[in-house]
Amino acid sequence: MDDLGSTNADAVDFLGFSIYAGSPGRALLELRDRVAEGRTTHVVTLNSEMALVARRHPEFAEVVRKAEMRVADGIGIVLGIRFLTGRKVHRITGISLADDLMAAAAREGFSVFFLGARSGVIERAVEHIRARFPHLRIVGWHHGYFHGQEEEVVAEIQASEAQVLLVGTGSPGQEFFIARTRERLPCKLLMGIGGAFEVWAGRRHRAAPWIQRMGLEWLYRAFVDPSRWRRLSFIPRFAWLVLREKFSRQGTV
Repeated sequence: MDDLGSTNADAVDFLGFSIYAGSPGRALLELRDRVAEGRTTHVVTLNSEMALVARRHPEFAEVVRKAEMRVADGIGIVLGIRFLTGRKVHRITGISLADDLMAAAAREGFSVFFLGARSGVIERAVEHIRARFPHLRIVGWHHGYFHGQEEEVVAEIQASEAQVLLVGTGSPGQEFFIARTRERLPCKLLMGIGGAFEVWAGRRHRAAPWIQRMGLEWLYRAFVDPSRWRRLSFIPRFAWLVLREKFSRQGTV
């Protein structure tokens, strides 16, 4: 695997993962060039919750580690890196990067396949994307509830000859799907995008830009969807993980 951002200037080590440290614009250019050159790239949009899962499950950690690019999707990753290393990295969210990638794909003529969300939702998301990017080559889509039918979905993606695959089935499932199928797919850029299709379909709304800039989008999502409050227990656990790493580096634990 040719890890993107493998030099000290382009990456920073965080909890055993090399995190891309370039700007969103530079990341987009590098990904565009790799698709044009036919170089396969798995992009992992890493957040705090995923980092905790990787800590508990070595098989998921290995999937994340083997990806060619890991970007700091969550504000916790950004702040954790600054706390441990003093370096500032850009927050690059999966949905924002996906938006930029689709705009680039429309300009460059790259073909795209969408996988995720429920039947009906994915179709509405595709309608929205087509309205925004009328020149985007959408060569197929499939809902994300295909348990027991993975081979049929793989065959559909193969037949589409898509160059870009965006998978929104939730983490860690989307990353595992990409890892175990990528060698059989024609796609050169593969990325998990979580609940982005729900946003594009109009079923969810992102926080206001100022809330996003403050890194409080996770709190906004919890207020609009109270069921998410239970998941917020990962925040103190992630903070303790980062503190332990800091103490370990200082030789105090």
